[in-house]
Amino acid sequence: MSRLRGNSLGGITKVKDGRKKPYRVRVTVSCSYDEEAGKMKQEVKTLGYFKTRAEAEKALCDYIESPYDLSSKVMTFKELYEKWSEAYFPTLSGESSIRTITSAYKYCEGLNNMKLKDIGEGHLEDCLTTGYVVIDRGKDKGKKRFASDNTKCKMKSLFNLMFDYAYKRKLVKENVARKFTAKIYQEKAEEGKREVIPFSEAEIELLWKYVDEVPFADMVLIGIYTGFRPRELAELKVCNVFLDENKIIGGMKTKAGTDRHVPIHPRIKHLVEKRYIQATERFKSERLFNDARGQQGTWMTYDKFRRRFEKVLSELGIKNTGHAMRHTFITRARKAGVDIGALKRIVGHTLKGDITESVYYHPEFADLYNEICKIEGDC
Repeated sequence: MSRLRGNSLGGITKVKDGRKKPYRVRVTVSCSYDEEAGKMKQEVKTLGYFKTRAEAEKALCDYIESPYDLSSKVMTFKELYEKWSEAYFPTLSGESSIRTITSAYKYCEGLNNMKLKDIGEGHLEDCLTTGYVVIDRGKDKGKKRFASDNTKCKMKSLFNLMFDYAYKRKLVKENVARKFTAKIYQEKAEEGKREVIPFSEAEIELLWKYVDEVPFADMVLIGIYTGFRPRELAELKVCNVFLDENKIIGGMKTKAGTDRHVPIHPRIKHLVEKRYIQATERFKSERLFNDARGQQGTWMTYDKFRRRFEKVLSELGIKNTGHAMRHTFITRARKAGVDIGALKRIVGHTLKGDITESVYYHPEFADLYNEICKIEGDC
């Protein structure tokens, strides 16, 4: 027996085969004109089987009120990620933003084969606490690495975006990712951040003393004299280094920070020039920084940078973080009397609140270069 709704919205049929859930709900998902038969043809799919007619009626009414893509009944978390990322990644500003997402997704492997209809907020919360990746290199190769508090925050953001996408396209009935928060992990991540302290003048002189003896000490110094963030520094391209103009174009993360023009301080020009020649003539690389001992290509990446940076500081007995280079640059620039507007342009900070500076003032690059030369008074 079947009870059909008007306008071909669907129907309920009681299946007499002894099953525990005998009430079958079917819905019309599309209509097309069959030229051979000369009539409209409906595509009908099964919504599900239910124990009572009341449950079947409710399921059908819910679907009619808010139809959803029935492919979600078989679509997995991994398939959703692929669909979502295909649409979302082209909207991002650069490779760094994409890597942040792909790195977080690696910790979600336990969800990959789960169907969307089966995923609840508890599954996502459990993934934050139990998700891990297997280390594929170094002394800890083969061991599990669980997500840090900072990574858990990125995973939660990923869940929010993915299920926003799914809900808007009616792949799910609700966004289960937004039914819980990651506030506790955000607070722990903030507490766990190491205080960033600028390099002291004595430490900078130590780097200069051993710049020709300790591999990549020159890269640390270039970071200290340019203010690039660690990832920005590691991924500088030779095509954006203009030695004749004493300029490097680079930067990412924000609109103000992307592709900014950064002066090459005279104290480090020979270091930049040496790296430039090595990259173009020896390594034939598009990246400014390279490592002949690199196992997966000579070009520098952020992960490689972190390891090289830590080794440099370890050999010199210095304790600090990669972001200390940028803090050091800004601190030394302010102490040297560098114009705050020029400094903001160089490091990629916005000039909000000062219309004259941000809208009407257009400094020439020579002005920025002269300001930077105030550091150590080399001009």
